[in-house]
Amino acid sequence: MNINFKNYNYIIIIIFCFFLLGCASKNAETNLIDNNDPFESSNRAVFAFNEDLDELIFKPVARGWRKIPDFPRKNLSNLADTASAPLDIANSILQFDIDSIRITLSRFLINMTFGIGGMYDVASTDEFGNIEKRNEDFGQTLATWGIKEGPYVVLPIFGPSNVRDAIGKGMDTIFNPVTFAFRMNNLGFEARLPQPVVSGASTREKYMDYIDEIKNSSLDFYATMRSLYRQKRVKDIGNGKKKIQKINYEIPGYEDSSLAQESFEIDDKNFIADSEKKKSDINSLPSSDYPEYNEDNANLLTN
Repeated sequence: MNINFKNYNYIIIIIFCFFLLGCASKNAETNLIDNNDPFESSNRAVFAFNEDLDELIFKPVARGWRKIPDFPRKNLSNLADTASAPLDIANSILQFDIDSIRITLSRFLINMTFGIGGMYDVASTDEFGNIEKRNEDFGQTLATWGIKEGPYVVLPIFGPSNVRDAIGKGMDTIFNPVTFAFRMNNLGFEARLPQPVVSGASTREKYMDYIDEIKNSSLDFYATMRSLYRQKRVKDIGNGKKKIQKINYEIPGYEDSSLAQESFEIDDKNFIADSEKKKSDINSLPSSDYPEYNEDNANLLTN
């Protein structure tokens, strides 16, 4: 029996990643709330690189994507979402979340059957009960298994993350049922590329105005995105059911204590900006005019 050596590589990588995650979680456990950014200096450098990359590549692509007519733009986006559904289903099963399994599996089967192979999102219509879109990833799965988030990190291209979510993203990439099937059928990288490209362009276009407004209204865009990402992940892990505790962060460079802290709280429908700024005329963050901030794609935070 021939055994592919690559399989051993995957196993070694998995063991090593979980070892790193355990070490990082243990070291950061005591200061997750007050200070979860021990690598802030390097994170800010990567964040600045991502912003430049976004201005040069991702934002122009999103603008171009917006100009495409609804057909085929929405249909391509629906196909990309349908292609990611097996990963959502797999993670729902690993989380032992019966409700999530029911929702993700129902959406997938309905859209595949009645949506012409996923070209149309009929599962979200009134006729099929407005079934919600849930994004499940291995980072959320690890969280349900009790794995701590570890230090906050900013990944090149992918943007805000943490040690747990970064490892989860790698696992999703390796064991995605769709890409795994492509590899088994000897389909190359070019066959797997369209789905993440379309999904990324669609997500970046959807939140383009929203991100711009956050950027223009923030005293410290990096700190704002860090806070929003951490709270978003708490919401994703709890599927919108967990109450999110405010996370305060200090904005460096301000001596006035009234300008030194800014906190955000997310409810199930919109963002609520709760800022104590006695001498600032900065606009509050957008709320119900924007789509629900529940995308499982850190790419939308790549700025």
